[in-house]
Amino acid sequence: MYPPPRPPAPNGPDTCPRCGDDVIWCVTVNRKAQMVDRDRNEDGNQAVRCDHTGRWLVRQLTRERPTPEAGENLHMPHAATCPVPAPRRTPAPRTARGRLGVRPVRWQR
Repeated sequence: MYPPPRPPAPNGPDTCPRCGDDVIWCVTVNRKAQMVDRDRNEDGNQAVRCDHTGRWLVRQLTRERPTPEAGENLHMPHAATCPVPAPRRTPAPRTARGRLGVRPVRWQR
C-alpha cells in the first residue's frame, strides 16, 4: 500500500499563522513555500507574480536579475517584517561519549 500523498503547499493570499497579518504564500524556485507581505513595497527584494495557472511564484532579486520583470511586483519577505518571529531552535546539548572499544575490522572477526 502506498503512503497518502502530501498535501499541496499553501499558495495564494492568506494570513500569517503567528501574527495574523495578511500575506501571500508563494512557491520559490526550489519549490519551497515562502510568505511575503501582501502589500507591495518598492524597497522589497522579492519579485512576486501569479502565473497562468493561478500559482503565486516568488524569486529573490539577484545581481544578474536586479529588477522586476514583466508581471512581477516587489514585496518584502514576511519573515523580515513579522512582529512574532519564529522561535529559535536551541541546539541539543553535547554529551561526551566515552570510547568503549575499537570496532573490529573484517580480518579480526
